[in-house]
Amino acid sequence: MNLLDGTLQLGLTLDPQQLAQLEAFLNGVEKWSRVYNLTRITNRSQMVTHHLLDSLSLADYLSDEPLLDVGSGAGFPGIPLAIARPFQDITVLDSAQKRTRFAIQMKGELQLSNLSVVTARVESYDADHLYSQVTARAFAPLQDLCTWVQPLLAPGAKVLALKGQYPHDEIEQTCALFPDAQVDSHELDVPGVEAQRHLIEVQF
Repeated sequence: MNLLDGTLQLGLTLDPQQLAQLEAFLNGVEKWSRVYNLTRITNRSQMVTHHLLDSLSLADYLSDEPLLDVGSGAGFPGIPLAIARPFQDITVLDSAQKRTRFAIQMKGELQLSNLSVVTARVESYDADHLYSQVTARAFAPLQDLCTWVQPLLAPGAKVLALKGQYPHDEIEQTCALFPDAQVDSHELDVPGVEAQRHLIEVQF
């Protein structure tokens, strides 16, 4: 699965510069992973499908409001989304300095003026504004994520958690903790990924 075909299958129309930025981002991930082990996936085609396209599958579910990506790791999904959505302010947050150093390097190399990088644990992040949408990918159980981000949420905010198999237990615990929240799930069809992928949307 090549990147152009994959983005078209997702319904995204990216210009040549954006496609080049995504490829350059993967080059950076590969280079830094030799030293910092940013990702367990080292096969380039798998990185396209399981990292880039998986991240971009979230795009259809976002508003244009600022987005906080919690536990961003090597920058997924925040950096691919910042490339694909240059009109949107996106903040990537991670507690590990090696990961945020990489994100800062990519921000500069790719000239992503809409990207902010924060080194902090989500529980101690003192943001200067509240967010109407927060996302996380392979970060923490849904109930923990929703608990930790409460101080960062604007009224009516959404938490958008990218998951693999449908997380029955996590949703049950989240509903018990936040009985007034509305929980929806969306099965994602990520080009080139055979495993189940779900987006769990929690509206407060």
